[in-house]
Amino acid sequence: MKFFFIFLWLLCVLRLAAQQDDVLRPAEKIRLYVDPVTNDDDPEKRMAYGLNVTPPWPDGGSIFINLPEHLEYMPGTKGIARHHDRRKNAWKVSADSASADFTVESLSEPGVFFGVKAQTGGDRVYFEMTITNRSAVFLQSIRPMLCFQYYGLKGFPTALTNNFAHTFIVVNGKLTALNELPVKTPSAVARMAQAKDCKDEHNWWAEEMGGMIETRMDRALTALTALSDDRKVIVSWTPGKNLLSNSFIPCIHADPCIGDLAIGESRTVKGELIFTRDPLNVIVGELSGRGETQVSAY
Repeated sequence: MKFFFIFLWLLCVLRLAAQQDDVLRPAEKIRLYVDPVTNDDDPEKRMAYGLNVTPPWPDGGSIFINLPEHLEYMPGTKGIARHHDRRKNAWKVSADSASADFTVESLSEPGVFFGVKAQTGGDRVYFEMTITNRSAVFLQSIRPMLCFQYYGLKGFPTALTNNFAHTFIVVNGKLTALNELPVKTPSAVARMAQAKDCKDEHNWWAEEMGGMIETRMDRALTALTALSDDRKVIVSWTPGKNLLSNSFIPCIHADPCIGDLAIGESRTVKGELIFTRDPLNVIVGELSGRGETQVSAY
């Protein structure tokens, strides 16, 4: 009889553990959603292309993405899209919050279409951004600004703190914190760096601020580490253009290189948002396709 009660007790414990696991499991999945606040009538608050992402960490907060924040072409920094475009939030999110997409026509450049697809998978969100030029204008040196704002992530740097000490890029095969890379004005609230393989620069904003990193980075990949544990967020786009990290917002970029788009042409770039506890060198090595990248204890 004693063994029978022990068996029943063990069975109850296992069932309770299974129920708790069922409760926790949804929190361990990445979820996409649109915050109604992004449809504000105030252009300073409106985020027509804003998407929220919850990480696979219980009570981890969320990251807000402007895809795009700005989309423009040269000369003259002409706008294709701005976060404050006068339209309702463009994203359409699936019923299970695992995917989202939109395709719209530019309000300022009729005939130019752009769209983004987002799909969750494991510890990642995969993105595809496509721009199609059906206008009568040659789009020269397209510059995308795809802003990943992490102020809502719990346990990560807040605005105007030690953001650059927790933000890494790959320079000459080595992961390097932004605070270790010299700039003209160390007090500048933003840092920018150009990827080696992109000829489109247009980094005057960072240059004027004094936050331009002269050293070229290997690829458009930016990693952000938590303050006191092993969680990391990695953003990567291919082909890559530049890094931008703004401690005031705070946000990180690893923007793609799109280049020119002639009349009738279309171009697609791909990105990833990764939530991980793995060592940064392992993930960066995987993305680079050449094994582990040299790094110290990150």
